[in-house]
Amino acid sequence: MKRRGPALLLVAATLAAAPAWSRLRAGKGPDRAPPPQSTRLELPFTGIWGVVQGFDADTHTGYATFALDFVPAVRAGTPEPPHGAPLARFPCYGRPVLAPADGVVVAAAGHARAWPSYVKGRDEGNYVILRHAPREYTEFRHLAARSVTLQPGDRVRRGDAIGRCGNSGNAGTPHVHIGFLSSFDPIVTRPMAFSGYQVLTAQGWRPGDGTPRKGEFVRRAEGAASSRRVTDGVN
Repeated sequence: MKRRGPALLLVAATLAAAPAWSRLRAGKGPDRAPPPQSTRLELPFTGIWGVVQGFDADTHTGYATFALDFVPAVRAGTPEPPHGAPLARFPCYGRPVLAPADGVVVAAAGHARAWPSYVKGRDEGNYVILRHAPREYTEFRHLAARSVTLQPGDRVRRGDAIGRCGNSGNAGTPHVHIGFLSSFDPIVTRPMAFSGYQVLTAQGWRPGDGTPRKGEFVRRAEGAASSRRVTDGVN
């Protein structure tokens, strides 16, 4: 008999995180028919995380249509931090956010100011956008204060830390927000697929099909961190 996974719970599952406002121009809508994805994307974290918002859901509309939000899984019965709790009470706050593939930084912002929990800012917050291949960018939002040290032109390797999980901008509680773009200025989102990850089921862990969905618990597959993306050079 396969061992069942632990009883897990998504903390702050009701994030109500609106798409981040940006000084970069937002496109008119998602790019639903881009060229086939050439970059092999891996999950931007280690450990077990839950998907709290998926594609075309809740506040992920318009240029954020194909974005995903993640928070770490905790043992069932763990209470959600109360309104106004210190950010350190949130399981994901300060956790490293990792580059999902090799890339070049094309946009980044890092502010010293910290945001109180459950309070949404009115600015763009801290973010990093990476270019992996033509028409293939990843966008990370709501990063923690003082955690973004990258500058446009910096090169990163798969698995490098690009910042830390936070709630900057208009996110009430800390979480990892990742979008896949066909253009970053204007921002135009496109569908994305992940590789080298597993999904928790009642029978145990199984390979993911490429699209993490709201309510799923996911983790990197063993050995995924050492794999390389499909196209080795950054164009």
